[in-house]
Amino acid sequence: MGKPNDPEFQNKVIRAAFDLFEAPNGPVLENFSEVIPVRDGRMGYALPPELVLSTSDIGDMDGLLSEVAAEMEALRPDYEAAILSRGRTTVGASELSIKDFAPFVAEFVKGNIPNSPRKGLPAIPLLKLVVEDLEAYYTETRTHRDRIDDLELMGRWFWEETKAGRLLLLLEAVSVASDNKVMLQIVEMSLMAPRFWSEGPLPGTSAAGW
Repeated sequence: MGKPNDPEFQNKVIRAAFDLFEAPNGPVLENFSEVIPVRDGRMGYALPPELVLSTSDIGDMDGLLSEVAAEMEALRPDYEAAILSRGRTTVGASELSIKDFAPFVAEFVKGNIPNSPRKGLPAIPLLKLVVEDLEAYYTETRTHRDRIDDLELMGRWFWEETKAGRLLLLLEAVSVASDNKVMLQIVEMSLMAPRFWSEGPLPGTSAAGW
């Protein structure tokens, strides 16, 4: 809510929201008085439309998984430091162990729908939570380690430079080509990759999220 790594600004937003309860009549819809700058007119976390992979880009999945595992292990000390500093983490919605995030995603990239390890939660809804956990692991680590509050920089780093970002882009490609309507819907709602604010719909989708 507001600027990353800026508790003072975030508290201002929260206080302004609570102040709306003092309005004599409601419901009340009011813009916050300050605007977070958006460079080039686009939200920082929006993927550029040209950054699209296809199923032909999949290649050696075992090799990619090894690279993601090494990448995550290298980030682990800083992730743990981030938790100690903040006293909390948003990682954990899936209830999978961190080391299982990438292998679970990879099964879908390979064309499989694995059994869900969580009772009462099917594999595809769980996949959405795993994707969120994987992104949060990277984001929380980097924002703490390097004190980054530039969402565009964070998005460019994760989606264009990390192996985990590539894994999720491959997942998106498989989902677009899939006959599974739920997986395609997840893509169209920009719940798999942040395309909602990009300049155009992802090829192969109905553009329902635009």
